[in-house]
Amino acid sequence: MAIRAEKMKKWLAIVVITGILFGLAEGRSFADDSESGAGKADYEADRYDFSFVWMSDTQYYSKTFHRYFRDNVAWIRDNRDKLKIRYVMHTGDIVDEGDKIGQWIEADRNMKVLDDTGIPYGVLAGNHDAGRISGYDLYRRGFGEDRFKHRPTYGGSYQNNRGHFDLLSAAGHDFIIVYMSWSFGDAEIAWMNQVLKRYPNRKAMLCFHEYLLVSGERSPIGDRVFESVVLPNKNVFAILSGHHHDAEIKIDPVDDDGDGKADRSVYQMMADYQNAVDGGLGYIRLLQFDARSGKLHVKTYSPTLNDYNYYDPIAYPGKDEFTLDLNPDLTPTAASVTTD
Repeated sequence: MAIRAEKMKKWLAIVVITGILFGLAEGRSFADDSESGAGKADYEADRYDFSFVWMSDTQYYSKTFHRYFRDNVAWIRDNRDKLKIRYVMHTGDIVDEGDKIGQWIEADRNMKVLDDTGIPYGVLAGNHDAGRISGYDLYRRGFGEDRFKHRPTYGGSYQNNRGHFDLLSAAGHDFIIVYMSWSFGDAEIAWMNQVLKRYPNRKAMLCFHEYLLVSGERSPIGDRVFESVVLPNKNVFAILSGHHHDAEIKIDPVDDDGDGKADRSVYQMMADYQNAVDGGLGYIRLLQFDARSGKLHVKTYSPTLNDYNYYDPIAYPGKDEFTLDLNPDLTPTAASVTTD
């Protein structure tokens, strides 16, 4: 899908600047030479109580287009307080070639920016993170349990961070974020259920690499998760995924008590921009929680471009920017979505 003409002009300007910067100082990101201001993302900070940042499919940034990954984490670091960023999630394909150590070094260097700043985050392995020779060995070496186990938000690990869960609180609201890497089955589903049943009073978000398809429907593994994990656990309100090159949302009402009326809506989202120029142009998702109004504002933003919306909001309304309804206590509601 086409990027708007003015966005392409911005990108061409960045390409020229990039050549100059990298010719003078190889390995530096744009953020290293700026104040990393919040830009357009700053004007709306009074609309929400706290925010999460969602990254996915950074594979080409780790392989070739390093500046976008570097700018992403620098922007998160520099705007942590101003934009009330409490947590970061990554839904896989951290690198493009799982056997290439250099790509893991680049990814490690970038995520270490969050480590050094103390911003809690979680990751999972996508299909590209598995090497043909090493399997998930390099993923576990760089992003295994040892990297996270000392963190106060780290709840526990499944097979050395093939899966894990984080426990965190923001503005008085308690969350559990559950991750599971690419290619899983009955044992992994049983582990996720065991974890979720242990924390029924926490608002639950699930992170996978593949869940939704470009059709907006669930993949086969997504259907299994929905039936076996989402439906039995009433605190699950959102599922995040990447993998397929598109941005989609599927909203399913769920009748938890069997009275024929929906008790909650489950928001299932996919965001993967790697089909764009340079493997994504640095677009990430901002999840902004407004507990006072019972709203979750979802934005799509590129720190490098300092610009919202990869997809033209006129041609594709609600694809990159929308608001989801939650109850004031941030528990799932039976309501749905509005376009911002």
